[in-house]
Amino acid sequence: MTTPAGWYDDGSGKRRWWDGSQWTMHVTTSVPDAPEWVPPTAPVTGSAAWAHAASSPAPATTPAPVPVPAPVTRRISVLGLVGLIAAAIGAVLACIPPITVAGWALLGAAVVVSLVSLFLPGTKWPGVTGLGVAAFGTVLALAVSLFTVGLRSVVEAADDATQPTTPSAAPSRSPAPMPTDDPALEGAEMVPFAELEVGDCLPLVEYESDEDIYELPVLPCDVPHTDEVFFIYELDDGEFPGDEYLTDKTWDDCRAHFEAFVGVAYDDSELDFYSYQPTRSSWIRAGDRTVHCIVFSYDEVTGSLAGAGG
Repeated sequence: MTTPAGWYDDGSGKRRWWDGSQWTMHVTTSVPDAPEWVPPTAPVTGSAAWAHAASSPAPATTPAPVPVPAPVTRRISVLGLVGLIAAAIGAVLACIPPITVAGWALLGAAVVVSLVSLFLPGTKWPGVTGLGVAAFGTVLALAVSLFTVGLRSVVEAADDATQPTTPSAAPSRSPAPMPTDDPALEGAEMVPFAELEVGDCLPLVEYESDEDIYELPVLPCDVPHTDEVFFIYELDDGEFPGDEYLTDKTWDDCRAHFEAFVGVAYDDSELDFYSYQPTRSSWIRAGDRTVHCIVFSYDEVTGSLAGAGG
């Protein structure tokens, strides 16, 4: 009985072609539905073919590539980026006093947008960062606001403490409420500053505090007195220029008109002068721009000081 030609297991784990009478050099690793067969015990001829087959390496097979899953990339949350940018801009604006309200509004909107972005598809870091920036901006803006308010209060307190209510060339004459029991006021009429006129004569009054005054005692010039209004003028409108500026300006302006009223240059006269000028409070609240220049004698006089000369 002979074995028909075909692919059979040659005992080495490979399938070799049997031509019906002997093994050939042809081998394979896979042949579908190959019949199981045990090679015959008859001697196999063709030793050269066997030797060649034994020395020939089996054809190599290339393993199928294992598919590698593509990396999953998450889309950046545009809404989160919007919230982050809004929080950064709002933090800056909230620290600028003139536009603080706009900064606070932008910070509030940034918080809402950043929170919403956390519940939408996309990366979460822009929303989380936006919330952090908004929180930091809120704390920073509060600190700046408190510092600004405190600094303004300190500056205003310092201005109120240092500004003279009525700068004067006579150091002993600082403005204050009029003492009602002063004999020099006998027969005087209290006249508001707005109603004072050039030529009004005033008595010598010793002031005791730095409070604002709003009217002065006016006497007939034939009654003994020391002071007299010699020039009144208005300052230009605008922001309050500061006490030091007004002190220098009113001194120069009053001195420039001193000689025209008294009849002799200030440096050659025994008379002196001082001025009543607007304070910061009266400038802002009452629109006060009036300066009153007042000449005075160190001794009581009777009559007007106009043309008095020395």
